[in-house]
Amino acid sequence: MSHLTKKDRIAIRAALDAQRIHLLQGLKSALEESGQTQFAEVLGRTSGDSADEALAETLGNLSAARMDNEVHTLRALEAAYKRLDTPDYGQCEDCGGDIPAARLIANPAATRCVACQGRFEHTHAGQAHGSM
Repeated sequence: MSHLTKKDRIAIRAALDAQRIHLLQGLKSALEESGQTQFAEVLGRTSGDSADEALAETLGNLSAARMDNEVHTLRALEAAYKRLDTPDYGQCEDCGGDIPAARLIANPAATRCVACQGRFEHTHAGQAHGSM
């Protein structure tokens, strides 16, 4: 049974809403900028300079990585929305212990307690996304 109160769930839902809005604004901004303006300028200056071309490519890769990370986070938030009203929301997926409400307000998509998340990150360092 969940340890979260109705007040906790309201605060977590507000945090989810705020993070979702922030991410969507960031993605919209990144999509508006992507490749079109900032990278085109760098490439437009190139006169066969491979350093400028490499810089433009790097900027493009960074933008794509940022957008990929934001999409991943957005998906994690959407999953948290679906779990929020279930009895097991707020329980660690590894040990089954309670995830403190303060952690869930700060990171509503968290699926592990701090200790288990630390172990997960230590054993899965350098691999694809964790579960926050």
